[in-house]
Amino acid sequence: MVLFHANTHIFKNDFNSVTSVVFNKYPNPYATHVLSIDTISRKIDENGNLLTTRLFRKKGKLPRWIEYIVGSRITESWMIEFTMVDPNKKIMKSFNRNIDHVRLLQVEEYTTYEYNEIEKHTVVNSKVKFTSGFHVGIRSKIEKMSLSRFEAGVEKSRQGMALVMKKVEEQRKQLSDAI
Repeated sequence: MVLFHANTHIFKNDFNSVTSVVFNKYPNPYATHVLSIDTISRKIDENGNLLTTRLFRKKGKLPRWIEYIVGSRITESWMIEFTMVDPNKKIMKSFNRNIDHVRLLQVEEYTTYEYNEIEKHTVVNSKVKFTSGFHVGIRSKIEKMSLSRFEAGVEKSRQGMALVMKKVEEQRKQLSDAI
C-alpha cells in the first residue's frame, strides 16, 4: 500500500517574499531536526528560470519496533531537493525525496508555489507519497506512522515559514526606512 498526503496553504505574501523564505527558512526554532543544508547547484536556464539542487541532513528518531525490524538505530537521514523558480509566471515547483533508508521508507514530496495576482497571495499545494519496501503488514504500519508524523510536522513547517517571513519583512522595512 502507498499512502498519500495533500494539503494547500495560502501565504498572504507576495511571490518573491515566499520563494526567498523557502530558500532561507533554516535554521529556525520550528525546524531543529534540520542539521545541515548544502546547495549542490544553482543556475539560470535558457528560459530565465532558477534551478537549484540542495542536499539536507536531518535527524529523527524511529520507534523501537522499527529499529528491531531494521536491525540498527537510524538517527539521521539525507534528502535531496530540486527546485525551479519561474519569475515571469510567478511559479515555483519543488521535488524532495530521501536518498537513504529507501527500503524502509521512500518519501517523495511535490510542492507548487503559485502567486495569485488577483488575491495578492501565494498558494502552496503539496502532495506527498509514502512508500515502504517491507512486506504488506509491516509496510502499512510504517507508512501510516510516517504519514502521521509528517502531518504533525506540517504546522511546525508553516510556523517556521511565518517566523522567517516576519523577519524578512522587518528587514525590508528597516532598509526602506533607512533610504
